[in-house]
Amino acid sequence: MPIRTSIALALAAALSLGASTSAWAQRRSHPPRRPTPTAARPGSVAVAPPTVATTEATPQARPTLDLGEVIPVPVSAVDGMLRRMRVYLVIAPPGSTAFGIGALGQGRRIWAVLPSCRTTNPDDDREPCPVDRLTLEAVIRGNVNSGTPTFLGGVADARRVQSFVVEQSAPRVRLRVLGPGDRVRYEAVVEADRLADLQPPEGASSADGFTLDLSRYPAR
Repeated sequence: MPIRTSIALALAAALSLGASTSAWAQRRSHPPRRPTPTAARPGSVAVAPPTVATTEATPQARPTLDLGEVIPVPVSAVDGMLRRMRVYLVIAPPGSTAFGIGALGQGRRIWAVLPSCRTTNPDDDREPCPVDRLTLEAVIRGNVNSGTPTFLGGVADARRVQSFVVEQSAPRVRLRVLGPGDRVRYEAVVEADRLADLQPPEGASSADGFTLDLSRYPAR
């Protein structure tokens, strides 16, 4: 090969290598730009990017409880649970009008001996008012007449007694133990005629009604 031709080829190869190296360095220092989206042409449809929607679950309403279908609890079991809560159900003596029961009409007469409901004492870690009151309501039919708790001896921090009269037409009774703010602490449904299984009160009749032997009904 002639010398001039060899020199020309070598010079062309060097120029080609230099150009490739320059282009590679330019790509490293200036990466290619991404194409920018162009506006939709007239008559075309622009497609929006997909979006994710978050919806909160709708709260479901609690089903209504049919008390007529609730299986009654034996009165003895309910009485045992209430005693653990220092609540005592007893049958009011016939003819007694104590604790307001004389104004509640005729029927199954019940007294509920309740613990005291004291004001908060920072030096006493016991719950000041474990039970505010009881409620009794007839199930299916009938009525229950209820009184408000009566303080024994008229002292605000003393034990209390609440009176109930269940009409004879009521087949079942729903009992609830309520704390302060009507917080339900216990509830059950019992056969009304089994209320006769409750015990008579411990105590004696007195001039002002009935004196309970509170030693038989511990409160704490």
